[in-house]
This record gives sequence, C-alpha cells and structure tokens, in this order.
Amino acid sequence: MTKFNFFKSAPEGNTSNSTVASQDKEKGIAAAAAHHKRPASSRRSSYESAVQGNGVVLAKNERYSHDHGRPASVNATFEDGVVMESGFRGYLVVFGGFLTILAAIGYVSIYGIFQAQYSESYGARGATQSAISFVGSLAVGFQFGFTIIAGPVMNRFGHKVVLWSGCIIGSLGLLLASWCNELWQLYLTQGVMFGIGASLLNLAATAIPPLWYDKHRGLAMGICFAGAGIGGLGLGFIIPALINAVGIYWTLRIYAIFHFVCTAFAALVMRAPRQLSGPPIAQRKDTINLTILRDPGFMLWFVAAALFGFAYVVPFTYIPSFAKDVVGLDPNVKGGQLLSIMSGANAVGRVIIGIAGDRLGAIRVAACAFTLAGLSCFIWMFAETEGALIGFSIMYGFFSGSFFTLVASITANIVGLANLGSGLTVIFLTNTPGNLFTLPIAGQIFEKAQDYKSMIGYNAAMYLVAGAILFFLMIYNRWTKRVDVV
Repeated sequence: MTKFNFFKSAPEGNTSNSTVASQDKEKGIAAAAAHHKRPASSRRSSYESAVQGNGVVLAKNERYSHDHGRPASVNATFEDGVVMESGFRGYLVVFGGFLTILAAIGYVSIYGIFQAQYSESYGARGATQSAISFVGSLAVGFQFGFTIIAGPVMNRFGHKVVLWSGCIIGSLGLLLASWCNELWQLYLTQGVMFGIGASLLNLAATAIPPLWYDKHRGLAMGICFAGAGIGGLGLGFIIPALINAVGIYWTLRIYAIFHFVCTAFAALVMRAPRQLSGPPIAQRKDTINLTILRDPGFMLWFVAAALFGFAYVVPFTYIPSFAKDVVGLDPNVKGGQLLSIMSGANAVGRVIIGIAGDRLGAIRVAACAFTLAGLSCFIWMFAETEGALIGFSIMYGFFSGSFFTLVASITANIVGLANLGSGLTVIFLTNTPGNLFTLPIAGQIFEKAQDYKSMIGYNAAMYLVAGAILFFLMIYNRWTKRVDVV
C-alpha cells in the first residue's frame, strides 16, 4: 500500500546558517522521497478518481493541504484509486448513513401497515387495491428514478445540498400527507414528495461511505443499509401502536418529525474525506458517463438490478393482508409483527452479507442471496399458519436486502471506482420501472386470479431470474479473466 508523501523539498536557493543541519535535513527528505516511488505529479490521482468519479464534490472549507497545519491521519493511505481508511470520522459517516437509511428507506419496510389502513378507508369508497398500492409504488419509484436528477445535482452542488434537500422535502411530504383526504393528494405527498426526498438521501448514503473504506467497504455499507431493517423492526411495533392510539394522521406527523431529526443529523456529520495534499480538486460538473453501457458485464448487472426492482417490496407490502385473509391474523398487530421480524432479519442479513461480500466476492454472494430470496417465496406461497409466515419472514428478510448492501461493491467491481457515481446512477435508474409498477402489477395479478399464489409466483420468478443472470455474470467474469474480489 502506497502511503501519501507529505514531505516537501526546500525551495532552490534557500540557505541555512547550519550547514550540517541543512545537509542532514536534505538527506532525510531525500531518503523519504526515495521510499515513496510514486511520482509527485500523480499524488492525488487516486483520491481524485475516487471522489470525482463518485460525484462527491469537496466544499471549499473541506479542502486543505499540509500547509494548513493539519497533521495527516495515520490511517490516511491511498492505493490504486481507492480511498481513505476511516478512523472516528469514518465511523461517524457510517452512523449518519445508518440513520438516513433507517428513516428514509425504512419507510418501505413498514408501508404495508399504511397500505392496510388505506385499504380500509379508501377501499370503502370504491378504490381498488392497485390504485391504493400506487402510493407506495410512487414513493419507491421516485426513490430510484429521481436519481437521474439527484446525481447531476450532487456533481454540481455537492452532497450537503443533496442531504439537506432530501431531509426537508421528505419530511415535508410526510407532514403534508397527514392532511390528505383524497388518494391523488397522497400520490403527490406520501408518494412523489417523499420519494424525491428518499432518492436524494439514498444517493448520498450510498455514495459517501465507500469513499472512506477499501478493505471493509462491504461491511460499512452493510451497517448503513441495516438501518432499513432496524427501522422496520422498531417501527413495525411502534407505528401500529401509534395508529391505534392517535390515528393515522397524527402517526404521519410524528413520523415526519422523526424523519427530520434523523436526516438532519446525518446531513450535519456526513461528508467526503478531506483532501490532505496537492492543489484544490476542480469541481466536476458532468452528468453520467454512458460509455459504461458498452460493457457486457455491466449490462448483465443492469438487467439483474432491473428485475430486483420488480421483486423486493411485494412481500413487505402484502404480508399484512395475506396474514389477515389466509391465516386469519390481525393485520395491524400480527401483520406489523411479521414486518418487524422480516425487517430485523433484513438488518442482520445486510451486515452478514456485507462481510461475506468482502471475503467471498460481491457478485457471487449476491447471486446466491437472490436465488435464496426467490426460493423463500415458496414458503410464503403455501403458508397456512403463523409459524410458516414467521419462517418465511426470517428467510426472505435475511436474503432480500443483499442488493442494497452490495450494489456499490458490484458496480465498482465492474466499472471501476472512478465510474462508480455514473454506475450507481444508472443502476438506481434501472430500478425505477420495477419499483414504480410492481405493486400495481401484483395487485392486478391478485385481483384477476383472486388468489395470492399467482402474485407470489411472480415475485419468486423475478428473484430467481435475477440470480441466474448474476451466476452467468460470474461465468462471464471468469471467461474474460475479471477479478471478483470487491
């Protein structure tokens, strides 16, 4: 590993009153320079490729060199375009990412509770299941689809603007939803507004932590995205209790405040690593590097990610209603508990899968996890007891969130760290159709078949095909002599 050289040569013509001291100093500098064989002109290329390629721009007050008197961190090392290993500040960044995902993306894990409430109130007015589920689809669809705007915004204005915008827009969307009386109003607030806020926050939480880690990048991302599972675990018990105590509208207001506090704290503590030496890094104002679409390996990952978008949220949305209609359980209490179990397993799975991805290869682990998540749906399909639903919730929850943990590592593995920002933007964008339309599609399948099995089979098929594509990507990588170690 090549460490950064912070020694500077003395200016030409500079003399000292003590010749011996000057000669000793020059010998020490020369020895240090000889130890670091990396050319001075390329000293910041690795950092530049990591930061600029990820679309993370350093604010002016975050740039300074050795001249400014700040000592370099003992962990500050660079290697092959990789990034700075963390220390306490890196841990704080991961905690900020954890809180962001907990509040913003954790909402997806518990939307089934809101869905059950809206089905009772709006269903009595004649609204169809697919029309009601479109509220959740809009939120998840915009979470990924708005990335095409959020990515260039981060490139041009920096991650702080993105974080604060996501905090305010997402919180405001939830707050305004608490005064809605029509479905179209929920589409705009709890759907579009919250989805835009979640998109901004999700992009920042995905792009910033990888800059602080190299060897343990999968673990760091696993901890960040475990926030969705932890959020679903806790909120799965809290939200039903709040709805029963104060009603759904005050529940939305309380959640809006919770969302604002968590994401505002994250916006304060999350930032890119500081530039430790060299001239200030020029801001990058381009949008997306579309040349990555020429890579066959990336296109395989593109298709697998698109299919994942059609699969992930269906069980989280329909498990409460399945528990009521098939097993005869209370959708608010037992349904919320099943979501909590699923979310808890999701949190544990994301961390363990992140560690496995670091050790065994991200693509290999994702292929196995996608396949096992698809197979778990057959437990759901034939479940007739609460115990069977608990078993499904544990297995599906554990394996289903692997995409979020490994997306940065897989994308970097294929397109390189310098193109990670463009790769993530494209991958999140390809998730949009699935996340936008999968709940209405699942609702239509259920309404036409009048049976959950066809809908569950659709969900299983998406995961199994995506897993098969990732196994094929592994074969392609071996054939082209790629290295799957990221």
